[in-house]
Amino acid sequence: MPVWNGERFLRAAIDSILAQTWTAFELIIIDDGSTDRTPEILAEYAGLDSRIRVIRMEHAGIVLALNHGISEAKAEWIARMDCDDIAHEKRLEIQWKVIHENPGTVLCNTNIQLIGEPQLITPVGHFIRTRALLALRLCFQCQVIHPTVMFSKEAFIACGQYVADERHAEDYGLWGRLIRAGGVVGIPEPLLSFRVHSGSISKQQAEIQETLTQKIAVRHCMLFMGLDEGTAIRAYRALRGDLPSHAGSEWIWFLILCLPKLRWKSLELWAWVASRTMRIAARRISGIRGAKRMVSKQ
Repeated sequence: MPVWNGERFLRAAIDSILAQTWTAFELIIIDDGSTDRTPEILAEYAGLDSRIRVIRMEHAGIVLALNHGISEAKAEWIARMDCDDIAHEKRLEIQWKVIHENPGTVLCNTNIQLIGEPQLITPVGHFIRTRALLALRLCFQCQVIHPTVMFSKEAFIACGQYVADERHAEDYGLWGRLIRAGGVVGIPEPLLSFRVHSGSISKQQAEIQETLTQKIAVRHCMLFMGLDEGTAIRAYRALRGDLPSHAGSEWIWFLILCLPKLRWKSLELWAWVASRTMRIAARRISGIRGAKRMVSKQ
């Protein structure tokens, strides 16, 4: 759990981990140079529970904080947590069980419940369960919620850890590397209350994050489908629907020339592709009918 000036929600986040039904863990909290009451709160908790280890750093950013904290971890599996979220009491127990029921897994994530400022809460979409659909969705958007994951420390190190140049989208880049290293398991049950608020890093760094995610998404298209950069950029735009007037033709192009090259396949993937195709077709038909009505009125 990295924290930088997180006094507002820190106690609730720590309490949710200490209340876990799975108790065989160490909670490493990396204080990234906080200047508010965070150090005092952490000192209080460290004195109450021997499983808590507090590491104090000069402020260097989340990437260095996370990499340092994970390097200090004694366990073979790392569960991520943010200082403003709340883990449901069986989160660790359920993730640990699912990972060991699926040999070869290197990454496990869960669904979420949204909490926080009502005006920022939006409906949670379809939760992805298979590596195939997750890989395709990672080609144009990040579909893994960072503080829900549990991953193999060995695979994490082998994949190059978090990358400093990807700060503010460091998780998005990591998922693309981990997904090629081994199995991925998604748990549809919401095991984390994810807090949305105007003070979150994602809200403060939205513009930088968007630029980085586009770059990473194109790279995922190249790696997952074996595309050259120019074709990967076009595939990314087709998946996003960046050209509404050509959405149908670009989607057909993607289905014929890119999708068959995707390294993984699943029924969930084909169901999503079919649903997306029908939506695009429906919009196209609606547009044609609308144009005909305009002509008839004239």
